[in-house]
Amino acid sequence: MYVLILLIGFLFSQTGPINKENKPFIIKGNIGIPKTITSNQFRSSFNGLYEGSISVNFKLFNNTYFGVGYQSVYFQNNKFLKFKVFEASIPYNTRLIGNSPFIHLGFEKFYKSNFYIHYGINYGIMLGKYTNVNEDTSVYNKPFVSKNITAQFVQPEISANFIVEENLAFYVFLSYNTLFYKYDAKAPRFNQFQEEVREKSNNYYMSWLTFGFGFNVLLGKNK
Repeated sequence: MYVLILLIGFLFSQTGPINKENKPFIIKGNIGIPKTITSNQFRSSFNGLYEGSISVNFKLFNNTYFGVGYQSVYFQNNKFLKFKVFEASIPYNTRLIGNSPFIHLGFEKFYKSNFYIHYGINYGIMLGKYTNVNEDTSVYNKPFVSKNITAQFVQPEISANFIVEENLAFYVFLSYNTLFYKYDAKAPRFNQFQEEVREKSNNYYMSWLTFGFGFNVLLGKNK
């Protein structure tokens, strides 16, 4: 599924772009499933449940757009991480929830009158928090660190857009988010897991790949 959008873009691009401009104002909304990529400690600890965003964009010139938006992302701990209570093993239910204002810069190329490829990049700040944390007091989780994350991110994206009505288009997209924050397993209190987490590499920032679907509301009239 992750290569679907690239295949669509490749097939349509064989016909070559056409000279057409999109509407001057676009409201974009999408939802997708994030797949953790790096660091290895982060990937071993969490996987994504959803990522959604909405933005308002206006044309700068030609088919180049600038916008502002809001993004929400939700990660759940991997189910193989369990804690023992007496004779039972119970899965954790720890989550990482992020809320992110961002700015967007994008460019669009039409290949048919009702089809275009959008290339864009988001830059913003994620305000994240680990919730439902089990307060493990193992020496490996000390000294305790904050459960909050505040970090900048960049997120390049590509989407294949299909105009179904004059003011409405749907699209599939692929994005790659790099959060400029080094994962610390002490924050969600997972550092006591030696083989599963602590011994994994942690050399790169937290990042994830998102595949999903969205809509565009196309507003205004071209000059």
